[in-house]
Amino acid sequence: MLVRELFNDAPLSPDGLISLEVQRLLREPIDIARDWHRAERLLQQVAEHLPDQLEVQIALYKMYAYANCLDAARQLIGQVLQRAAQQAGFQPDWRLLSPDSPPFDQLPGTGIHGPVRLYLYSLKALGFVSLRAGHIELAEQVLTKLLLLDPRDEVGGSVVYQMALSLADDDS
Repeated sequence: MLVRELFNDAPLSPDGLISLEVQRLLREPIDIARDWHRAERLLQQVAEHLPDQLEVQIALYKMYAYANCLDAARQLIGQVLQRAAQQAGFQPDWRLLSPDSPPFDQLPGTGIHGPVRLYLYSLKALGFVSLRAGHIELAEQVLTKLLLLDPRDEVGGSVVYQMALSLADDDS
């Protein structure tokens, strides 16, 4: 796997040019299962070059989740939720949001973009990491909210929600 593959679901914003150094870092091969520390160092180097890119933080929390560093993933997901909500201008606490909350009440039919998409994607990640940590009830709550905020399922939350329901059924 290459570092850049961690950006598949949340590609780096095409707004600016990416330096040759960052391009080189993105082409580095990584093996998260065997050496997640190296992957972490590479992503932190990318973050140093692109400090305002939430996509880098998303790649980093994905790497933590793959490496089973769930507390680190959950902490970083919380930071991304906070920053994405701040950038989009809405309340960061997902529990307080509804489909009628701005900007969710005005989402275009052509797709969700920018910090709103990154917020919703990070809610999906919070649900997934919560499942991996055995917090099935929290995962169901997060994913239920995600499906309300993203009724067209643009970030694919329904897949993780079905996993949560299966695990909940297994526990009963």
